[in-house]
Amino acid sequence: MITFNEYCNGQGRLDERMDTRPEEDMLMEMAHLSKRSTGLEVIIWLQINNPQTTGRHNLPRIKFQNNTSDKGQLEEGIPMSISDTPEILLKADKMNTVRLSSKQLNAIKTWVKEHKDLLLKYWNGELTTDELVDKLKK
Repeated sequence: MITFNEYCNGQGRLDERMDTRPEEDMLMEMAHLSKRSTGLEVIIWLQINNPQTTGRHNLPRIKFQNNTSDKGQLEEGIPMSISDTPEILLKADKMNTVRLSSKQLNAIKTWVKEHKDLLLKYWNGELTTDELVDKLKK
């Protein structure tokens, strides 16, 4: 688990669509899936939908690391919807912050579409992280 301050990278910045409550002790439970677990070139971050920790997200989402480092860097996370047509959940003026190639982004979108049902079960708290990893196809 990480604290609210760690999630904000000490700068008080949150995902554009996230509640901006200032509780410094609010915990953000996020699991990360390694490249080996997903077969992707990036680390994926997952969160269970809990209004006390996810803020006011109105869409199920993952975050993908905005680089191909093997070191998990949540502050480098870019939100993407979990849907049949996954979309990056950034405002248009923030889209230039995405540093991955279109090929890498398309691979992430394809992975989300292929695993949508499992990811939604995880988002809804119906699967543990271990159960999800066991069911993932690379």
